Amino acid sequence: MKYILPKGFLASGTHCGIKRFKKDLALIYSKVGCKAAGVFTKNKVKAAPLVVSKTILKKGAPIRAIFINSGNANCCTGWYGTRDAKRMIEAVARNMKLKFNNVLVSSTGVIGKRLPIDLIEDKVPKLVKLLSEKGIISAAKAIMTTDKKMKISVEKIKVGKKDVIISGMAKGAGMIHPNMATMLSFIMTDAKIDKDALKTALRESCDRSFNSITIDGDMSTNDTVLLLANGLANNSTIKRKTKEYRVFLKALKKVAFKLAKDIVEDGEGATKFVSVYVENARTAKDAYKVARAIANSCLVKTSIHGGDPNWGRVASSVGASGVEGIKPNKIEIYLDGVCAFKGGKFTIPSREKLHKIYKRKNVEICVNLNLGKKNAVIWTCDLSKRYVEINSHYMT
Repeated sequence: MKYILPKGFLASGTHCGIKRFKKDLALIYSKVGCKAAGVFTKNKVKAAPLVVSKTILKKGAPIRAIFINSGNANCCTGWYGTRDAKRMIEAVARNMKLKFNNVLVSSTGVIGKRLPIDLIEDKVPKLVKLLSEKGIISAAKAIMTTDKKMKISVEKIKVGKKDVIISGMAKGAGMIHPNMATMLSFIMTDAKIDKDALKTALRESCDRSFNSITIDGDMSTNDTVLLLANGLANNSTIKRKTKEYRVFLKALKKVAFKLAKDIVEDGEGATKFVSVYVENARTAKDAYKVARAIANSCLVKTSIHGGDPNWGRVASSVGASGVEGIKPNKIEIYLDGVCAFKGGKFTIPSREKLHKIYKRKNVEICVNLNLGKKNAVIWTCDLSKRYVEINSHYMT
């Protein structure tokens, strides 16, 4: 499907000078007011624009625009951070004849540097002028930091007899960790949907997408997912626990999952996409805890990068996960389908089978705890020398 925006939405991107050459400002706009929902980082250190946007969302005013900058997180910048986030909102509101509470703001990039707010304000008229029904590509490129590729996902569905579009864009390649994954994502739909249903759908879609990925185990200060619905598809209002809600939720999950998968595949220095499955845990919480322990292990991730089938690192991560009641004699470990550990000991697979483990671009680790019936999956990537190079010179 083409990269299209839902009915009534426009977007644009431009360069203001935060980054040396690449686009660093994006604007999303709806011709009519939107119902909005958001999910944010659980990091105790939160960036100023995130705090400002959360406050606006709580007030419940219709949202008309989201203003985003990349290259600077506007975090840990004292009172200037809040002032500058508000100045970004005021600049958009002033140029588009909107009220302050109709605009949300988001930032991503280096922590601890003040925004060049004058440069940003000067480019708002240009951003407004560039707004277009085809502007999602320009906006998606403008929110990138260390990303190698833009991330866009679009789904088109029928709600009753009306066509409904859900379009999303995201950025993220490093500092990726559940609750939430370190990223920004902005999802737009022309569906007419009840506010409660919108919030619930966003939470459900995030749990099995953005909250199920990890790259390096570091949680950011700016993680944000925003969902806007302007109702211009003119369908019957979608409410929870209805057939229409299930159709909408399924499509929203597809959009979120595609964006989350793209983030992992674009992980800083990543060469392999890794799926970590944990089966037959006592509780879902236990299953996810074990899966995340494996997915976040630097030793596991480096062995995957090197094509070294070191099952002992997986076993160690299971034991170190903190989950109570783990029984080594019950654990089964499968690497790319090859059983490496069962009955408390190495299964001694053939050299030919061992040689194939971790050699493909898509790698699978499966751990059967044999303690219950709950399962989980976390997606991650390998850890390479390139990751170290990128993050050892991030500010220089």
